[in-house]
Amino acid sequence: MPIELKVEENYRFAATCREHTVIIDQPEKDGGTNRGMDPVELFMTSLSGCVGFYAVNFLERKKISAEGLRVTADWEMAKTPYRIGKIRMTVHLPRGFPPEQQDALLAVCRGCTIHHTLTHVPALEYEIRPA
Repeated sequence: MPIELKVEENYRFAATCREHTVIIDQPEKDGGTNRGMDPVELFMTSLSGCVGFYAVNFLERKKISAEGLRVTADWEMAKTPYRIGKIRMTVHLPRGFPPEQQDALLAVCRGCTIHHTLTHVPALEYEIRPA
């Protein structure tokens, strides 16, 4: 499914995929209007959402309530080249989660599509087309 990104104003973009639109922007201190997450925040949100989806799917299969489940992400930037250098994902378990299932849940979360994409780097291709 393709994504189309259009400039709205300065560093603010509207990204559309299927029938959904997400605003991507920069904080005001970086010249944006702060009306959406910046690209790095959105990237980390994608990873968090992928981990959350896999975690909830695991809980459903094990017939364990997902009520109270949360995923938090934190990251550190690295230089040369400038990029995300370290990612910390934390899955906050729902109450009553069986301790003996923790390793299995962790393995499932590490199996999410975005995790695999980060650990098995895809080929990136760029093309420029005249207007």
